[in-house]
Amino acid sequence: HALVRLLDSMRHPDGRIAVEGFYDEVMELTPEERAQLAAIPFDEEAYKRELGVEALFGEPGYTPLERTTVRPTLEINGIWGGFQGEGTKTVLPSQAHAKISCRLVPHQTPGRVLESIRQHIAQHTPPGVRVEVHTHEHGTPAYLIPADHPGLQAARDVLKALYGVEPLYTRMGGSVPVCSMFLAHLGVYTVTFAFGLHDERTHSPNEFFRLSSFKRAQEAYGCLLERLAQG
Repeated sequence: HALVRLLDSMRHPDGRIAVEGFYDEVMELTPEERAQLAAIPFDEEAYKRELGVEALFGEPGYTPLERTTVRPTLEINGIWGGFQGEGTKTVLPSQAHAKISCRLVPHQTPGRVLESIRQHIAQHTPPGVRVEVHTHEHGTPAYLIPADHPGLQAARDVLKALYGVEPLYTRMGGSVPVCSMFLAHLGVYTVTFAFGLHDERTHSPNEFFRLSSFKRAQEAYGCLLERLAQG
């Protein structure tokens, strides 16, 4: 019960994260950025069917696409404790465990977010309960390349030539830590250029990649290198 209460305290009923200071460094989207995301085709009903849910839930004031791409998150990855075998056993567990993670957005500092979570846990731990916090990684700052960066514009030109339509700008909820490292230590931006599609189940046991995308990627990378060489 204590662990469930503690985890529940981290989020308001409407979906907004309740950890004090969590949003302090978050930069609000500009009208232009929201317009770019709104231009991306998104079928909410199909998305709900894919997830197997009847309704979508999350931070108020943002669309489902914005919540999954440009807003920070705090989620429970796993929770366990006590007897879990077959049948019943009426013994109260002396320990319970949970794993949480956060997706950060540009300008958020991993260390500062971690410290805010530690403080929240200390302030909301029920009397008589001892909590231990273990961190598995130090975290990685979110990476964002300016929309007008020459490298990104080169990628845009290549994609437009290959597909015959104007590319749309979006962000991704995943992370590639080396991009932030290159920017922090070398002062250079990284253009990510990939051709995996939404339904190819990236990182899952049944991940796959279409041969048609592979062939198009071969052509695209050659064109991109040529385009970058032109300056």
